Amino acid sequence: MNLDLRLQTNCGPCYKSRPERQIAGLLDRHGLPFIYEKPIAVMDDGKLRTWYPDFSLQYGILIEYFGINGDLGYQERTRHKLKVYEENQFDVIPVYPPDMAGAWEPVLLGRIDVTLEKRLSDYRSRTGYSAPCGTSCPQPRNY
Repeated sequence: MNLDLRLQTNCGPCYKSRPERQIAGLLDRHGLPFIYEKPIAVMDDGKLRTWYPDFSLQYGILIEYFGINGDLGYQERTRHKLKVYEENQFDVIPVYPPDMAGAWEPVLLGRIDVTLEKRLSDYRSRTGYSAPCGTSCPQPRNY
């Protein structure tokens, strides 16, 4: 990648686009830990590959910004990428240029919240555990 195409921020990595920088700023302002372009392993067509999602949140959620409109090849690669993420059981929030218009920040935060709630609901349905944590939560065992 040509590093000249990346946008520098005052306090962190270079981003490939202004919307990526805006997403990073939103995550920073809300104290949501993330790593930009953290390598992950995926199985793609039977081969192990390394991909670099735009944002890996501490909670195991990925955010991918798909910023090119009107390019059929790019759209097909986007569909393929989202399919592979699903097959590899990654929770991905895709973001497109229209998603960055208007009051986009609360919408993206809401999508993160919905994804986390779904994961928690899935966990509770599998384990049968639904008690809110507090003083009634079992304490971890010392081994």
